[in-house]
Amino acid sequence: MPFKQTNYGVTVNVEKERAWGYDYFWPIFESHPSLVQKTPSMLSQTGGSTGGFSGVYPTPDYQKTVPGVNTFAARQYLSNLNQPAFNPALLTGTATGRNYPDVSADADPSTGYMIYQKGLSKSGWKLSGGTSIVAPQFAGVTALINSEPGRTRMGFWNPQLYRLATQSDTPFHPMNDTENNSNLYFTGQPNTDYNQATGLGTVDFGKLAQVYK
Repeated sequence: MPFKQTNYGVTVNVEKERAWGYDYFWPIFESHPSLVQKTPSMLSQTGGSTGGFSGVYPTPDYQKTVPGVNTFAARQYLSNLNQPAFNPALLTGTATGRNYPDVSADADPSTGYMIYQKGLSKSGWKLSGGTSIVAPQFAGVTALINSEPGRTRMGFWNPQLYRLATQSDTPFHPMNDTENNSNLYFTGQPNTDYNQATGLGTVDFGKLAQVYK
């Protein structure tokens, strides 16, 4: 979703779907390098989605034929000293193991969901995000699809999701750019259906309900 934020006279624009990674704040740090030294807490709040390769579980069969699986593109946006790295080199390579994640939704708390919370001392709306919201969102969609008349229960999603990702009528929107599309390490890969920052991408749930068998 489009996102704009202005701090210290620098406007940050996020104009398209991209991986959740706070490197979109890097223009502020680059224009005001003293901020990194004066306010280290700003860097301690940086975040992004996870992803990568399992060292325990092998690559499942349903992933093996999907373009992008077991290959990667990456940029190291944080140094070993937890400092922002500007214009890092693009690294590419191969790996093995279960590839994570499978799919994506809006998890960035800066662009996430308005949640109403009722408490003993204070109630109200707040902006929130994270996988703690995305996971129940997918569970809720599963319940809605399963409730459709004549629907066979969805069950274990993964084999069908990866098959659908490679079809022309795919319900997924892959995020393949290597620029401005990072979880602070992994990026997209051009002309692929999968990457370790966003998995198969975001989901058109209406279309998924139509094509899921």
